[in-house]
Amino acid sequence: FKALGLAIGWGPAPAGARGPSPRVRARPTPADAAMSMSGHIGGAGTAPFVPGAGFVPSAGASEFVPTVSANAAEFVPGAGGGGMGGLAEPEMVQVVQDGMMYFVPEGEEGGSAPGIEAFDWTFGQGAVPVTGVYSTVADLSGPPRLQEYYRTRTMETLAQLDPNDPRLKEVPQEFHSIWPLDAEGTDDRAAGSFGHPSSVYKVISSNDGRAYVCRRFDTVRPPAKVAAVAQQSWTNIRHASIVALKEIQVKPSGVFFIHAFHPGARSLKGRIEATRQGAQENMVWSFLCQVGAAIRAAHLAGAAVRCVDANHILVTPDARFRVGGTGVYDVIEFEAASRKALADMQAVDIASLGKLALSLAVGAVIVDDVPAIRQGIEILRHNFSQSLCRCIEALISRPVSLSEMATLMSEALVSEVGVWQSAADALGDNLSREFENGRVVRLLMKLGAVNERPDSDVDVAWSESGDRYILKLFRDYVFHQVDENSRPVVDFGHMVNSLNKLDVGETEQVLLSTRDGRHVIVVTFADLKRKLEGAFADLYRTSAASPSHAGGGGQVNPKPKRKPEPKLKPKPMPKP
Repeated sequence: FKALGLAIGWGPAPAGARGPSPRVRARPTPADAAMSMSGHIGGAGTAPFVPGAGFVPSAGASEFVPTVSANAAEFVPGAGGGGMGGLAEPEMVQVVQDGMMYFVPEGEEGGSAPGIEAFDWTFGQGAVPVTGVYSTVADLSGPPRLQEYYRTRTMETLAQLDPNDPRLKEVPQEFHSIWPLDAEGTDDRAAGSFGHPSSVYKVISSNDGRAYVCRRFDTVRPPAKVAAVAQQSWTNIRHASIVALKEIQVKPSGVFFIHAFHPGARSLKGRIEATRQGAQENMVWSFLCQVGAAIRAAHLAGAAVRCVDANHILVTPDARFRVGGTGVYDVIEFEAASRKALADMQAVDIASLGKLALSLAVGAVIVDDVPAIRQGIEILRHNFSQSLCRCIEALISRPVSLSEMATLMSEALVSEVGVWQSAADALGDNLSREFENGRVVRLLMKLGAVNERPDSDVDVAWSESGDRYILKLFRDYVFHQVDENSRPVVDFGHMVNSLNKLDVGETEQVLLSTRDGRHVIVVTFADLKRKLEGAFADLYRTSAASPSHAGGGGQVNPKPKRKPEPKLKPKPMPKP
């Protein structure tokens, strides 16, 4: 949570350790060298996106200008090489360090491993990383911090209670994979953040497979019509800073509110109380822009948020603020809401926004305590800009319309748009890498399904004849390379290069050899692609026609069913 300026969470990335001296040296072909360098997508000037990391250059950072190495060859699409100013293309040698493979000019293989230098991941200080000219296997996927972020999201989404836990009965039957989200030791009978006893669970729907948050109230019995009106109102309001409401279920056992689930989310109150430190100004502006936009969307739709407080504003690790609990007050306090004017409730939303921004700036939760508000304003004036003080004071002290609120935040909104556009660009860069990985995975699954199948219900030589045999030789060509001394060669550039050519069906020819080296076959990648698609289609048709396919499972070397012995009929006795 250091991204929020509250001094906890991710710190700066540690400096990468340099590897030992090179141990393996071999001359690759120009195509292998070019392919190993093609894995890096985005170029040297693209900073990997990490949730929570800012995209505003630091004060000392200069504008990035791509540079060209003196020995770099000019890139011409479709050309097999090229020169720059008549210079000859340098000889490349293969260097392996710490399990990573690089291609460097001859004479430079004794240096340290190329790669990304250490840089700060914190918000607002994300300097552009210095990326080496040559790529590694790690460049084929996203940065480690981003991988860890999504891995943690998945773990939190899939967490579940023991199957014998009695709490499994507290949610509707169409949900499974239940996990409690209340703080440990919370009493279900005590009044919760909405003033009524409640319990909150992460659940997964059996209908669509998505994760949701299920909030259950046992002591509230609203009319079904009120719940239906609230559900229709809030399901039609869609905004990036509003936790989406899926449905409201009124049952004899209680009332259930089903909202979208955001892994890693914590309440703004919990964040502030855990740190007791004020946020940086750019973080306060980001909060005002995000939550202010959510309030504006709700008000334009003719609704009042009514839950703009520190308990129901959620903060996620990607530096996002979201309004949670929408629609709950409209149901559990429908009688009180009917006696209040909509304009008054909307004015309370905007005033609450200013108080929360003040709380985030000073590092203490401020509600309606007038002396605390005055003290917070004094702290604000001494430590923050006049524009931020003017905005927060206006939100707290007097009624502010939506247009005036947007005017007060106009400069910050322009900066915020730039930040999230940079985030979208960085995410798109990493998404393109994972897309390339997905193509390779599909090819590997098809090759693995076709090569050397141990099935006994088909021809034993199915994988050793015709097109399947050629695919087996291609598998050896890609993954089972050896050198002149019969030692295994692990060349990731060769693997990725060959699989990419197979995927696009290149017309380039490849020389395949049998394992004993007595026979060779010349075939194009386009022919290999057609053979792979045909073999896999035959295999899939056989699988679809099998009765065991409907069960979703299979066995390796299944035992054939024994045919029942025919019953022998007694022969009639011959007549004398």
